[in-house]
Amino acid sequence: MRERFLFLVRYFIFWLAFFFVARLLFMFYSYQQSFSIPISEWLGIFSHGVWMDASQTGYVTLLVALTIGALYFASERVVRITISTITLVVLTISSVVIISDLELYRNWGYRIDASPLLYLKTPGEAFASVKVWMIVVLVAACSAFVAASFWVYRRLVWRKEFTSGKWWLLPVFTFVAATMIIPIRGGFGIAPMNPGKVFFSHNVYSNHAALNAVWNMIYSYYKSGSMYKKYPDYVDKNTANARFQSLMAQSADSVAVLKMQRPNVVVILLEGFTSKMIEPLGGLSDVTPQFNALTREGILFSKMFASGDRSDKGIVATLSGFPAQSTQSIIKYQLKSSKLPSISADLFSQGYSTTFYYGGDPDFANMRSFLFGAKFQRMVTQDNFPRAYRNSKWGVHDEHVFKRLLTDIDSAQGPFFKFFFTLSSHEPFEIPTTPKFSGSDEDSQFKSAAYYTDSCLGQFFSEAKTREWYKNTLFVLIADHGVRYLSKHPNYAPERFKIPMLWLGGALAVEPKVVEHTSSQIDLAATLLTQMGMETSEYRFSKDLFGQPSVPFAYYVFNDGFGFMTDSSKFIYDHTGKRVIVQEGNNPDMVTNDAFSFFSVYQEYFLGL
Repeated sequence: MRERFLFLVRYFIFWLAFFFVARLLFMFYSYQQSFSIPISEWLGIFSHGVWMDASQTGYVTLLVALTIGALYFASERVVRITISTITLVVLTISSVVIISDLELYRNWGYRIDASPLLYLKTPGEAFASVKVWMIVVLVAACSAFVAASFWVYRRLVWRKEFTSGKWWLLPVFTFVAATMIIPIRGGFGIAPMNPGKVFFSHNVYSNHAALNAVWNMIYSYYKSGSMYKKYPDYVDKNTANARFQSLMAQSADSVAVLKMQRPNVVVILLEGFTSKMIEPLGGLSDVTPQFNALTREGILFSKMFASGDRSDKGIVATLSGFPAQSTQSIIKYQLKSSKLPSISADLFSQGYSTTFYYGGDPDFANMRSFLFGAKFQRMVTQDNFPRAYRNSKWGVHDEHVFKRLLTDIDSAQGPFFKFFFTLSSHEPFEIPTTPKFSGSDEDSQFKSAAYYTDSCLGQFFSEAKTREWYKNTLFVLIADHGVRYLSKHPNYAPERFKIPMLWLGGALAVEPKVVEHTSSQIDLAATLLTQMGMETSEYRFSKDLFGQPSVPFAYYVFNDGFGFMTDSSKFIYDHTGKRVIVQEGNNPDMVTNDAFSFFSVYQEYFLGL
């Protein structure tokens, strides 16, 4: 029995060391952020992170302790093979998570959680953003990590054979396994282990680095198994409802900007078109020259923010005027998403033909289910193009879909609603033309891909303006989300969410202008339908931007947190760390109260769907 106890001690230490190395690997992979923090932060990362490492180690050790007790009657060879197999399997799974987390964090700005699992129903699209060489490198790194770790296990942990045991080893090692609840829970406190327990710093990266990637993913998966996760009520419900009503209040008279109440409507959702590359919005001057020129022909919303950080969230926010979720996406849960209103469904009820255009696979992120519920009569996807056109990992490049859109409008009968979601400016930035910007770095590749989509956009409008239907058509150009490129802002920064929205076309009755009030992607629904004289009461969180809102604001979410922007203030809150990240501007107490009130009302509504 003594050998078994000593083995468990070594086993526990082995896993602690494994996760220590994993954290060190993460910090060196994220070297730019790691070496920008003081040594005291490094010490804090490891001293706080070890508690979560111990929690994850406790789970593995519990399993092995029960196995040792249950196999008290078996030969040493059977016990050794069984435990070694368990160890190898757990090492492999853990290594896959740890190595994947390295690159995901660089792209997403938060540690790996259950999100990747939600995309694996369509693996082709899930891996389309990743370059082949990167997959090869990550697979090789994962294999090396597993091999090295298992070699250490064989040399230093399993060092001595077990002798045959007695029946009473079963209750003894069951009790030993039960003691693992102490490290699993993170000590003797009332609150069990959770991400907030290892958060210690005002530096978001330091808190992220303290997390154990494997533990965090399992925890996230457990929590995301239901769409009914409830955050604390940060304000009294009566106060929240009163403040929410005040936030959403606006004048009854909306300024009319259309020549007619029933124009044709075309919404072009531009993949990743961040404001950081739109010159009239303070961005770069040479990335989107066509879009820049079009801003002088319509209504430009200069302080527009995306609701979330993913395309699936942007589609729902744009069509349904519904705020994004921070750790999940309602589009993947048909039971809830089917209850949302949508621009397309409302226009369909008014006799509009409705078509969705996307050069990729609409099954990705469960889009097809949502789009059917949104009453799109037709979907034009990669399956509607010759295979020769599918020369991108995501599907068919934007130029071909723009041409199809133009052809379809030419032959359209009666009023129509067209929704086109572009894809060529998505990673891995494959384009069918010579890149505009030299360099193999991601910023240059992104700019070249965006320039390509912009050129397709310009070509489309140069031809559309020659058509008779143009004078009766409203075009809305809006991005699905911002991007991490072109700057090094953290994942919660407002700059990551600022996007353009531009209205133009012959249906506009006003001269070109700029709307400078803070607004949100979710405001498109109420704004558009109000202009068309339609009921908008179902769009509870969407504001009419031409109806003089009492408090112009935008709410957005990042991983387990949210931001709340007004014309003069901003408030950013981290649910996991239970702390305010940013609170600044005029009357900070009021904007804090407004932010929590909006979140409280939204949460109650969402949970009730």
